[in-house]
Amino acid sequence: MKPEKSTSKLLEVKKAQEIIFSNFSNLNSIDLPLIDSQNYVLSKDIFAPFNLPEKDNSAMDGFAIKYKDIIDNKITELKVVGRVGAENKSEVYLNKGQAIRIMTGGEIPKGADSVVPFENTDSGPMRGLNYPKKVTINTPVNLGDNIREAGLDYKKGSLVLKAGHLLNPPSLGVLASFGINNVPVTRKPVISVISTGNEVVMPGDERKPGQIYDSNSFIISSAIKESGGEVNLLNIVGDRKEDIESAILSCRNSDLIISIGGVSKGDFDLIKDVLLEKGEINFWGINMKPGKPLAFGRLNLEGENVFQIGLPGNPVSAYVCFELFVRPIILKMMGANDIMRKKIKAKLTNDITNTDGRRMYTRVKILEENNEFIAEIYNNQNSNILSSLVFADGLAICPEDCKVIKSGDETEVILLEG
Repeated sequence: MKPEKSTSKLLEVKKAQEIIFSNFSNLNSIDLPLIDSQNYVLSKDIFAPFNLPEKDNSAMDGFAIKYKDIIDNKITELKVVGRVGAENKSEVYLNKGQAIRIMTGGEIPKGADSVVPFENTDSGPMRGLNYPKKVTINTPVNLGDNIREAGLDYKKGSLVLKAGHLLNPPSLGVLASFGINNVPVTRKPVISVISTGNEVVMPGDERKPGQIYDSNSFIISSAIKESGGEVNLLNIVGDRKEDIESAILSCRNSDLIISIGGVSKGDFDLIKDVLLEKGEINFWGINMKPGKPLAFGRLNLEGENVFQIGLPGNPVSAYVCFELFVRPIILKMMGANDIMRKKIKAKLTNDITNTDGRRMYTRVKILEENNEFIAEIYNNQNSNILSSLVFADGLAICPEDCKVIKSGDETEVILLEG
């Protein structure tokens, strides 16, 4: 990875993404107990070890019958010759004029081809192991009604879950239905977060005149967790080079280091200086708004090579950069199939004016009216306005070469939820 010759040249967003994404790959696979595997990404394909369901079974509480008895032979009163519960296997063969009481999930007896629900008979539900000697069918059913065929859900050998699938409650339930208790998953990346600046203090700490509470660490740390990563959140580091070096060195076993602040052109923006001394800067500065002062590089920390992303200090800029550059690589390291947020087309409620030729990401709320998406623009788009992040569930894109997108026109919107 070669550093840019000039840090004054702003990199296009797509090119910056290509550079960052190309430097990350899947982490190693581990086995986890099923109950602990939620929100991990499956590292291997899972195939059905047997049919699901394994046998033809009843979808209703009722009576297993021969369809021909009811339709062709006009028999409505049947002799009940046994009971099959959900836990039982039927040992009885059903002959002409016979029925078997059957519970939901019970195996369909040999000779039966339909199930009549209790409410279609004169019997009604019965408790325990009891069953009536006879049953009258009041309302016939169609051939095969209320029977779940073996393999209806999954055939033996079929693909159940593909590698790269993010495990959620339904997928854990599917794995459990096959008796799978140890799940192969990609381990979660450990992301260290360092917030810098003499002017910021942690919530709960004493705040001196001129200081502000650190919101960035908590926005970015919670975003990391939401994306699937594990967070190593350090205490705030002041504007001393040796303190920054020490903090960064303590993160040498991380999969990625994220620093917040210290990458613009202020007198105390020292992160880039440490990057240059401890490694190399690939690029510094993106042609986007908000989020221009983003840095990406690689550090050599006592023999450990760790990539580092320096996010801007303004909270909106930091969060937008996280969404575009950090969230995708967390998912890539986890082996996810889809690493990018979904996009839609939406009509704007106000103009977006682009005055400096940067790619703009405008905070919007998505509404749906008459089967169309509407993007309601937040009234203050400054990069320090936290309320715009609380309001927004999307980022409306205004390309670099577009000076204005008029109210009512459609534009592409990145969805921040779902």
